[in-house]
Formats: sequence, structure tokens, C-alpha cells
Amino acid sequence: MIYRVVNEERLPLVKELWDYCFEKQDEPFFQYYFTEYCLKNNMVIGGFDLVGDKERLRTMVHVNPYMLRIRGKEQLVPYLVGVATAPEARGQHAFAPLLSTTFDVLRSEGFTFANLMPIYAGIYLPYEFAYCYYCHRYAMPLAELGREMAQAAGSELIVEREELQKDILAPLYEKFTAGYNGVPVRTDFQWQKLLTVHKLENVQCAVVYRNNEPSGYMLYRIADGCFTVLELLTDAYDARNRLLQYAAMHQSSAQKIVWLAPAWDKTYLGFANQENTGSLQPFMMTRCLDARSALSQLDAPADMPENSVVLLLTDKIIDRNSHLLKLYTAPNKLEVKSTIDAEEVTMDMAAFTQMYMGAFTATELWEAGRVRAAAPEKLALLDRLLPKCRNFINEYF
Repeated sequence: MIYRVVNEERLPLVKELWDYCFEKQDEPFFQYYFTEYCLKNNMVIGGFDLVGDKERLRTMVHVNPYMLRIRGKEQLVPYLVGVATAPEARGQHAFAPLLSTTFDVLRSEGFTFANLMPIYAGIYLPYEFAYCYYCHRYAMPLAELGREMAQAAGSELIVEREELQKDILAPLYEKFTAGYNGVPVRTDFQWQKLLTVHKLENVQCAVVYRNNEPSGYMLYRIADGCFTVLELLTDAYDARNRLLQYAAMHQSSAQKIVWLAPAWDKTYLGFANQENTGSLQPFMMTRCLDARSALSQLDAPADMPENSVVLLLTDKIIDRNSHLLKLYTAPNKLEVKSTIDAEEVTMDMAAFTQMYMGAFTATELWEAGRVRAAAPEKLALLDRLLPKCRNFINEYF
């Protein structure tokens, strides 16, 4: 099997496999994606076989570019979507070389991380992807939500249905996500793409106003008896509650509500019925492709002590991404050097990714058995350098 970046000539083969595994060719998203986006704004990597003189696409991954804000700096991070293997090639170990080729291509283009949303995490864990984004999932009858939110918001908050307009949503998104980590920077192009797809999928918009000024918004879709909250961002808890009250008013058109809230959401604290409180769930995985490059982009905080830690990083997929490094810290300064000193802290690339992305601290990973520490006191230094963050992402392709 030959693995290569797909060109226009091979695009019909990509369409055929997508139609088989995902949306059909007559569906609006398929038509938009392959008319306006695929190969124009992204890259597809595929594995091909020859059957006689006919070329067959056996497996593929679509690489969609996003600008993420990671620890205060903007980085281009590809989002891997549309991962598919033709049924006739399943069980033939086509996926491992596909990912290996993808990693090589992305590293050669200077990418440090890659994201994906797994259908089944067990497929990607052996390749050292790790969950770095979590959500709090609520699912309950709309009638239950109405009872839980009956007295939850003030009367001065007004909700209005609005058109899906970047001019309304973009300033609010930028304001409400300013303190989050790993968050996509939505450019004009990203907003155009997002809102185009939302309109194709009949997504609605509600904006909550306080004294005639917007305090937040909710993007939602009603289909098959379910009110699905796609995005809900506000400046305060009462504005959030007012939008949830608005959602509960749709009991004539939907019977239940599903909402993937940020992991730190505490709406459930006021719920009378514990069955409605939801649960924390993993959402999106990340994989570090170049740990040394990632560390070189870090800024040490102003109160960072003068110290050092020897870090052994292992990568069982990308050999060049295994390192024995000595990190020298000082106020506003981090220096990364190769070393032959004995390692003080050891972790694989999955644990490093979670620590760097702020999903967990080094100490938390050590307590979970994901990190080894010959010098446990050095964990505190890594915790200072790479503190825990509130990670937020809400992109689906």
C-alpha cells in the first residue's frame, strides 16, 4: 500500500469513501465540504492499492487547520477528521502506517501538536493520543430542566432569537473564551465555515441581553425530539440560566435536552434531582508531535525559581520525539538542553501532552501512575512551569 497526500485527481476516490463511511453525497454537508472546503483549505492523506490497473483508496485522514491559543501563544494545530478505512481493507493493518505517514508530514511542516475527536479512544491510545479536553454532559427531559431552572434567573434578562451572524457572535466568543487554554482562534474564515455549516444543519441562535447589552448566546438545534445545545457562552451564571430557561420552553417541539458544557460548569449545584446532574466525560484528544519544539515555545512565569529538572520523554511511535532534556528555569526564563544526566522525571508522550496542554499537572499524573519520578520534589517545579488550565474547544470538523 502506498501512502501519499491526495491531489485533485484522486478526490473522487475520497468522495466515494466518505459517502460510504459518513454523510451521503446528496446531503448538504457533503456538498458543502467537497465543493467549498476539501483540498482547497485542508489536506487529505490516503493509503492506496492497485487492483489491476485501477487505483483504490483503502484508508484516509483529513487534516483541517486550526489556530489554537496554547499557554498564551497562538499555534497552528491540525484537527484530524474523517478517519476511515474501507471495509475490504479492515483488519489489514492499514491504519498504523497511515498515522505514521501523517505524523511525518505534519512534523515536516512544523506542526507541534495534533487534535482529534475519537469515536473510540482505544483506537488512538496506542499511538499516544491523550484526552486533553473534557466536558460536563447533561441529558434530561426538557420538563425536568424546566423544573430545575424555574427560579434560576432574574427578570431583567431578556432572550431574543437572532440570525446566525458573525457580527453578533464573534465579539462574545472572543470575550468569553479569552481566559481559556487550547481554544480555537476563530478567524473570519473560521466563522464563515462554522456559520455556513450551521445554516445547512438548521442551527438556531438565542442571545440573552442585560440592559440591552448582550450577555451571552446559545447555538442549538432541534431534531428527532431532542434540543441539542451546540454552544452556550455567557458572562455570568444568571445569563446562562436564563438561556436554559429559554431552552426549557421548547417542550412542544422536543422532549429532551443534551448539552456538553465546559468541564468546570456548576449548573448542577442547584438541581433538586441528582439524576439530572450529568457527568464529566472526555471530549477531545491531543498528541504532541515535537516535544522539544513545544518546550522551546514556553515562557516561564515571573515568579519561577532558579532550578532545573532532568526530563526523560519517551515516544514509541516517533523515534525522533524521544528526548533526555535538562530544563533550566529562572524568572521569565526557560532553557532546554540535551543532557546525559540521570533522569529525575520520566513520562511517555501521552502524559507529556496532557501536562503541556494543562489537562493535568505533573503531580496529578504521578499520583495516577502515569509519570515516574526518581526525584519527586522536582514535580513541583514542573507544576509551576506548566500549571493546570481550563481547556475549551468546540469545533467538530
